Amino acid sequence: MEEKELKRLILQYLENHNTISLATEKEGLPHAATVFYVNIGFDLYFLSSPASRHAQNFFHNPKVSATINEDYSNWLLIKGIQLEGQVESLGGILKNRGIAKTYVEKFPNVADFIFSPIKLGQAIAEKVAKVEFYKLMPFKIYFINN
Repeated sequence: MEEKELKRLILQYLENHNTISLATEKEGLPHAATVFYVNIGFDLYFLSSPASRHAQNFFHNPKVSATINEDYSNWLLIKGIQLEGQVESLGGILKNRGIAKTYVEKFPNVADFIFSPIKLGQAIAEKVAKVEFYKLMPFKIYFINN
């Protein structure tokens, strides 16, 4: 397969899926977490609390591996993405309105959560104020298509 076609297939797969499972590590202890993402090109953006275990692991070791795939019962049908990359914190929602807009375009049901959290109650608004966007920059991507 030509590189241009492979890149097109990977970008199409990224755009047509919603969740990524992140594998992180801290002090030899592995951890996995699944988050909703949006992609801009090959870079992936997701929201998380800096207090979450995976975010704490990013601060210790920003290198991650991850998968994006479906749940198959026949291994011959398996298709998905495996990747290795590095994560960085981009700060809160207000600091990243462009990414927030892209996120809401993909996930319209979180518009109030992102842009008007007070509509969901004071407790939700306080939690939203603490979440941050993270950027996963892949340095290796493997497209699996059995």
